[in-house]
Amino acid sequence: MTELSEEAGNALRSALSAEHAAVWVYGLASAFAGEPRVRSAIDDAMEQHQRLRDTAERTLRDAAQTPVAAQPAYSVGEPVSGQEAAIGMLVTAENDCEIGWRSVLENTEDPALRGIALDGLTTSAVRATRWRLTIGRQPAALPFPGQP
Repeated sequence: MTELSEEAGNALRSALSAEHAAVWVYGLASAFAGEPRVRSAIDDAMEQHQRLRDTAERTLRDAAQTPVAAQPAYSVGEPVSGQEAAIGMLVTAENDCEIGWRSVLENTEDPALRGIALDGLTTSAVRATRWRLTIGRQPAALPFPGQP
């Protein structure tokens, strides 16, 4: 892919912003992970978000567009005081990524970019569902992932 429409570029920058935030939030959540299985899931998710972040940045650069930079910090809303609150924060981060990647899907016809966006949307939706199950939040799986 070497060309992005204005709409696709804007959507990809929004998805990239959500991925930057997710990487930061997962780093914060790792400080509150008390169970080994939770820490392992956080590490795996962070790797996936870093991969998607890097792919989005590379795609924008390949299209001669400027990727958005990561912020030094992100607002998490409520104070995080333990593992359950940290996981709730992760659900929010995953939802934000779903919205970003769904927007990319809605704004491009490019098969390669649609594949990247579908990967981002589905992996975030699955992770959000798993996090909701971990903290007992119902419904665990939401219909129409990425719907704002």
